[in-house]
Amino acid sequence: MDQEIKQENSKAATRRPSRWIQVLVALVVIVAATCFGMYYRFANSTTFATGVEIGGVMVEGLSQTQAEAALDKGLQEFNATRVKFSKDAYNYESSIGDLVQLQSSGEIVKKVWEQERTRGWQAKAANLAGGKTIGYPVQVAIDPERKASLVAEWESQWGRVAQDASLDVDTHNGLVVIPGTLGYKVNVEKSFSGLPQTVSRTEPLSLPVVVEAVQPAVTAEMLKNMGELSSFATYFNTGEVNRSHNLRKATASINKKVLLPNEIFSFNETVGQRTMEMGYLDAMVIVGNKFEPGLGGGICQVSSTLYNASLLAGLEIVERHNHNLAVAYVKVGRDATVNYGVQDFRFKNNTDRPVFIRAITSGGQLLINIYGNTEYKQRIEIATIIDKTLDYTTVTEFDQTLAPGQELVNNNGQPGYVVRSFRKFLDKDGKVLRSEQLDTDTYRPLNRLVLKGPELAPGTLQAPGVGGDGGPTDTTQPRTPSLDQPGEDEDDERPLNRPTIQP
Repeated sequence: MDQEIKQENSKAATRRPSRWIQVLVALVVIVAATCFGMYYRFANSTTFATGVEIGGVMVEGLSQTQAEAALDKGLQEFNATRVKFSKDAYNYESSIGDLVQLQSSGEIVKKVWEQERTRGWQAKAANLAGGKTIGYPVQVAIDPERKASLVAEWESQWGRVAQDASLDVDTHNGLVVIPGTLGYKVNVEKSFSGLPQTVSRTEPLSLPVVVEAVQPAVTAEMLKNMGELSSFATYFNTGEVNRSHNLRKATASINKKVLLPNEIFSFNETVGQRTMEMGYLDAMVIVGNKFEPGLGGGICQVSSTLYNASLLAGLEIVERHNHNLAVAYVKVGRDATVNYGVQDFRFKNNTDRPVFIRAITSGGQLLINIYGNTEYKQRIEIATIIDKTLDYTTVTEFDQTLAPGQELVNNNGQPGYVVRSFRKFLDKDGKVLRSEQLDTDTYRPLNRLVLKGPELAPGTLQAPGVGGDGGPTDTTQPRTPSLDQPGEDEDDERPLNRPTIQP
């Protein structure tokens, strides 16, 4: 009997684990079915999940179309919010919708719907009770055109450019510092910072227009202990009206220019493009071997004068180019040609104080002074060495506009040169402290050019006063257009020998 009971208990013990396995399997099946059901529900749902909010508008349980309608209503309310900008007695009233740019409600809802599709179904299922808000903010961007229009209006009312302190030369008091004045500018960032960055329910807004003072870049304090660092003058013929006009106009552009420490002066940027619209006139320029009218003649005398003043002030030369031909107003090796967009003259204020340029014309003199802190006053000399002289020849060209047998000397010609230039820094006793080579320049020769009319018919006597000078001619050739462009150096290059007419 006992044996039978033991056997029955043993059979029951072996059956008990299999029942637990069955229960466990059933639970796994239930959980799996539940998870699959949740996944299928959220993966194929046509409505937004619980707790989803777009731009402060609750869209849970809504389809995309319904959510778009609800959001559109919320955006209309947001856009209608009144905004007032004010300063002193000025008031400008508008609405948020007039100031910002927003995507359409349809675009916003579509974007959020795509983002929701990537959010895990587990997170959506966990929020079925609605305990958490899933917010999607709608960004607000200020309309750039509307913003620019308002800023322009405010700048016209309160904006003012700061005036730098400057120097002037008084006949009685010498160098005089003229104080600068404060400027005023709208702080755009602060003025618009009160606008909402995202769509939200908000009360009417009252925002101040923020205008701040702007200190001048150069103050009177910075110009203390200023004195002349250098002075250089060149001379021009006031009878050459157009050339003198161009020269004076360019000179006025650089007058009273202030360079801060480490600032680089650009002649082209300061003077601007030399065009008829800017008021520049035609003056004689060299084209190949001939003198012809060209726009902007005379400009390079200003840049060359400034170059020499910069050298004597001890300033750092950043960019400089020599002319193709030697010029008359400065020695060879000491000129600086400019051509807008191609060649510039630039130098750097290598001191730790401002540098002031004074450029004036009086009669036929162009004078440039450079002022700076007297601590930087140096004794400087410029030396040039002509290593080679390049001979010119006489060239004859036929000119059908001349009378038969007539000859005109277009220019008398001049040699070319190969030149080295140096800057020497001296002590008070004239001893050279250091020397630096500036450049090695090559100036091509300008051939003597004789223009000759058609040949006389056989048996025709040459008219009195018509003919050549009897000198030797190296080459005779038909007159052809020069390959060089007018104003190639944007100056007349004023050669050492001016053109004359051969009677």
